[in-house]
Parts: sequence; structure tokens; C-alpha cells
Amino acid sequence: MTAANFNEKVMKSKDIWMIEFYAPWCGHCKSLEPEYRQAAIQLRGQAKLGLIDCTVEESLAKRFGVSGFPTLKIFNYGLKNKKDSAAQDYSG
Repeated sequence: MTAANFNEKVMKSKDIWMIEFYAPWCGHCKSLEPEYRQAAIQLRGQAKLGLIDCTVEESLAKRFGVSGFPTLKIFNYGLKNKKDSAAQDYSG
């Protein structure tokens, strides 16, 4: 996911989105990768999962206050034109 398509895919969607903000050099991010991919398969049809490489998409990391990796955020279901401030940190 990129800054160019983020608003269209996530913010204008009525779907639940979970976005992982990651850095490719991060060991925790690398450990999370297989579980995140499995979650995407298991949640198909219920929620959408996306990835943002914060070393490339620095503007999105800054926009959502990402200060550590990985950072997971949930974007509410059913809200068309979601607000940045409504993004919830996921810590489960």
C-alpha cells in the first residue's frame, strides 16, 4: 500500500482494515510476517489487511504517528471517509 492509493483503498472504504506499518530491517516485523499473512487468509471476507513499508512511505508513517515497528492500526468498519484520528492502535 502506498500514499498514492491509501485514501482510496482504506479511508474511502466501508470495510474493516488492519494496517501493519513496518520496516523491512525490523526483526519483530519479520517475525510477524507469517502470522499476518495467515490472519489475512483467515479474515478474508471479514476484514482487509494491508502493509505499509515506512522506509518508503514516510509520509504515511508520520501521518499516523508511527514511532516504532511494527505498528498495527485498525480503521473502523462502516465509516465512509474515515478520519485519521479514528484509527485505533491494535495491541492484541
